[in-house]
Amino acid sequence: MTSPGPRPRRGRPPAAERPPLDRDGIARAALRIAGEEGFGALTMRRLAEELRVTPRALYNCVKDRQEVVDLTARLMMERLPRHVYDVDDWRSTIREVYRAAREQYRAIPRAALISLDEQVTPAEVHPDRLLHPEEMLAFLCAIGLGLEDAVHVRARLLLDVFAFTLLIDYRYDRSGEDVRALMQQPVPAPWLAAHPGLDVPHARAAAELPTLSSDAYFERFVDDAITLIEQRLRH
Repeated sequence: MTSPGPRPRRGRPPAAERPPLDRDGIARAALRIAGEEGFGALTMRRLAEELRVTPRALYNCVKDRQEVVDLTARLMMERLPRHVYDVDDWRSTIREVYRAAREQYRAIPRAALISLDEQVTPAEVHPDRLLHPEEMLAFLCAIGLGLEDAVHVRARLLLDVFAFTLLIDYRYDRSGEDVRALMQQPVPAPWLAAHPGLDVPHARAAAELPTLSSDAYFERFVDDAITLIEQRLRH
């Protein structure tokens, strides 16, 4: 009779098989959780599970959850690209700023809600959080906008990018073609079919329009932003 051999290990792997735990690794893991599930899911226990360590091990590197949030916010800012603002070709610059911001937040869509879900410690705010707005406002003023309009245009960019990555990209990237086709319809076609007697001709016609890719759909938002700036410059 042969020996069944050693049983497979369960639970956490031995420390020798785990990557070393440090603050950078904690921030990256926290951003993965927040980006996919939201900051509400970011607990110390959940973070420990993601890193395959004990909660006690986390507290050897960070003081508390607030410090994890501060590290995560700093990492988000470090990953934002710095832009080359071309006053002479401002339309192309606006388009690139929109695209770069979308690319960043598309990878971590639900982390975009950090300003609603969390309070970042002011002293721990990354300097780029102050420099990025300053650079963009200076660029918008340099092309001829007043400061008030520049603030409005920048706010419009954030609203467009955050809303699109949360409401469109988040679902688009995780769904099949059948769901994607419904996302741009004012009223989903199955809902319309369930109420055949309801007089909503425009909604029914809209459901028959061609479906755009999320990239093509996003470019329409950028076109609208450029049109807004052109209007403000004229007036």
